[in-house]
Amino acid sequence: MEKYRNHSTSKTILIYNSVGYFVPLFFKEGIPAYPVYKQIPFFLKVIRKILIKLNVSKSLWFDEWKGNLSDIETVIFFSTNPFEAVEYIKEKKANVRIIFWYWNPVFRGIKPAEIPDDLCEKWSFDKNDCMHYGMKYNTTFYFNSIKLPFAAAVYDIVFVGVDKGRRSALNKINENISISGANTHFYIVDDSWSKRTYNGAFPPISYPNYLELVSKSKAILDYVQEGQEGLTLRVMESIFFNKKLITNDRTIILNDFYNADNIFILDVDNIQNLSTFLNTPYQPINPEIVERYNFVNWLRRFFIQ
Repeated sequence: MEKYRNHSTSKTILIYNSVGYFVPLFFKEGIPAYPVYKQIPFFLKVIRKILIKLNVSKSLWFDEWKGNLSDIETVIFFSTNPFEAVEYIKEKKANVRIIFWYWNPVFRGIKPAEIPDDLCEKWSFDKNDCMHYGMKYNTTFYFNSIKLPFAAAVYDIVFVGVDKGRRSALNKINENISISGANTHFYIVDDSWSKRTYNGAFPPISYPNYLELVSKSKAILDYVQEGQEGLTLRVMESIFFNKKLITNDRTIILNDFYNADNIFILDVDNIQNLSTFLNTPYQPINPEIVERYNFVNWLRRFFIQ
């Protein structure tokens, strides 16, 4: 039987800077989620950036979590945030439990070896990274409270994601899939979209708009980076929304939800069978398996003894 550490979710916070759509959902589950830094006007951001480079008063700019630390027992710190906040938290409250959470492959952020072992616990969604860097494993997560809008199918396959040097490979996949007769909608966000001078053709789209595209599609395309074994949000969306998945992740067969009727693996499954795959019904997954990836269960696993 699983045993859980004594804890109160009201004494746990997230330091989080990923999908903004998820923030109110964290709060709804009783888990506050904050960015490291306050949201401020652009001219103040310029001043802040200069002062931070000069190592002057970084904590002055921290968000409201800074004032709540006395009541906090556990901080789950997403690794894409500025690391100096981890050191600040530990300095202000030595007995706080900090979980440094890799929701991206290690090669995209700070290396675990650069983080002192007595500063925080290191966890990852990627089993391969856990093995190589001696970290603890937890799955990725999603929310069973997110529902798709109802819409008739317009596309066979949809993909929305940031370029990350993948545009050529994604365009090639789109070309090959289209040759098979599939109707696709690929939207590749420009890497430079966050720059103030950006005036490109493919800025990010909102998550609700993305969900609308998913609702109009039979399948979602998932494209993982070489060496990644952690499950992406695209996979979570597929199992929570009962949408078929097309992926280049060959290790996906090792997961408890894998079903060849629902998941098509590029360069493994025969592309000539793609049309049949897309036009056969989705096979429902055991709800207990899907629920394993729900946010509240992801959170609970950090407290298993």
